[in-house]
Amino acid sequence: MTTLLNVTEATEILKEHSLAKDIDSTRRYIRLKELPATKECNFTGYQISKEALDTFIWVKTSKTSDIVNQIMGMKGHYFTENNKKTKKYKVASFFAGIGGFDLGCERAGMDVVFQCEINKFSQQVLKKNWPNIPLAGDISKLMPEDIPESNIWCGGFPCQDLSLANQGKRKGLEGERSGLFYKYSELIEAKRPDWVVIENVPGLLNSHSGEDFRVLIQKMDELGYGVSWRVLDAKYFGTPQRRRRVYIVASLGDLRSTEVLFERGTNPITDKSGLSKRQTSTRGHDESLSEANLYSIQHAGIGRKHTAGPQAKGFRNDGETYTLDSRGSADALCSPDDAYRIRETSGVSGKLDSNRYRAVGNAVAVPIVEWIARRIIEVDKNQ
Repeated sequence: MTTLLNVTEATEILKEHSLAKDIDSTRRYIRLKELPATKECNFTGYQISKEALDTFIWVKTSKTSDIVNQIMGMKGHYFTENNKKTKKYKVASFFAGIGGFDLGCERAGMDVVFQCEINKFSQQVLKKNWPNIPLAGDISKLMPEDIPESNIWCGGFPCQDLSLANQGKRKGLEGERSGLFYKYSELIEAKRPDWVVIENVPGLLNSHSGEDFRVLIQKMDELGYGVSWRVLDAKYFGTPQRRRRVYIVASLGDLRSTEVLFERGTNPITDKSGLSKRQTSTRGHDESLSEANLYSIQHAGIGRKHTAGPQAKGFRNDGETYTLDSRGSADALCSPDDAYRIRETSGVSGKLDSNRYRAVGNAVAVPIVEWIARRIIEVDKNQ
């Protein structure tokens, strides 16, 4: 019979081997997928098998030669002359927020080497989770020589001047915040990373009748990048939330970016209701959709149809929730399994207000970033 441990129990064992200082250390191992753990649903804690924990401890405390010999013994001749040298991916994260891009890239096996974020609260979150990574503040004051060598740059420049939520007030790339794209492009021109990944609201596509998007594409083309883009929704990647964003991938010197965002063939995923399947070009992120049990009432406007404008009000009961409002307005989050509470359910912090609410509302969907990062690695392998 498999012995299962909770995170607290696993932490105490890891402490004995000097592998953890506190429970946050163990959670970080889980978050980076170094320590295998399972979770029945959103509202239960992680469980770790004793066998997995023992193996993890052995890997962390063994000499590299012992690990190699063990693998060779289990797998036979593990490496062949035809194996390609594994490429090291170093990530520079701009407009980093609370680290959604950073976490997604790390989960794909990449190393974050630099972060840039101006918001003070978000900086605190980044310093807590990436204490040893250089963190810059205002990108407008950043110089190319301040950025360490890195072959993947990622980030979503501010969207406030592009968002459909600001109908009638959209300034596009001429706005003070969204206009930071121009500074970002200057840094890209100076350093020329192999890959650039940009995330933004779908409103970028039609801002100023599409002129802003044309400027962005033209600028990246002038810098020598092949540019591809695609609107992806977090609800199809295992996240119980409707969150459509445009993802732009640019590859230096060619159109490899197309292969990243558009796989060959189709793959079945669970539809939003969780009752049927259909075909899509994304893969590997459908398992948790049917378990979604977190819902929202946006602006507490109960009863309005979901078609009532870009910030539609009303209750969602089809297995997904509205995009959280980064302005922190009177949204209500609730679960059918728990007593109704404003902005609080089991597993959702009661402190999810103000800075935290804004940070989550602005955050990128980590599963989508992880998928893109893994696609980049796969495309590079096939070159």
